[in-house]
Amino acid sequence: MEKKITSHVIKGLIITGILIALDLVLQKLYAPVPEAMRYMPRLVIVFLGVVTACVVYLRQAGSTLGFGDVFAHGFRTTTVVAFLMAAFTFIAVKYIYPAPGAAEMEAAVKAIEQQGNALHEEARQQAIQAAKNRWIFYVSISIFATLIPGLLGALLGGALTKKNQ
Repeated sequence: MEKKITSHVIKGLIITGILIALDLVLQKLYAPVPEAMRYMPRLVIVFLGVVTACVVYLRQAGSTLGFGDVFAHGFRTTTVVAFLMAAFTFIAVKYIYPAPGAAEMEAAVKAIEQQGNALHEEARQQAIQAAKNRWIFYVSISIFATLIPGLLGALLGGALTKKNQ
């Protein structure tokens, strides 16, 4: 009987589903999500999810795999999660979560003016432009907050391969 190996895409979808559910729950529990609560759970879940994906792959494929095979599977899983989380982050920032309010915009204008190198109208235009393009910042952080722990998880998962081949 041929062994059935779960695809890295399916594992990536499962990890992404957990991350999206966690993000939505945190948004409902906390009005502004504290910084530690925003990224620490994502880092831990991605790391443990990729390590688990590597271990499951190693068990399903048998003991004939080397470090490179398991690492590649873990990294492919990580790229699936990173892509899907970047897409979710873009949709969330653009359409789900509210844009900065007037008070936040005024605070940004005052911060720009305090730097002393912009007039009031220039500062207002810079703040409006930054609010429109805030998705770039959030998507970039989402990609790196997924790729780095995923890479470390893939390294650990690959290191768990047996040396007696």
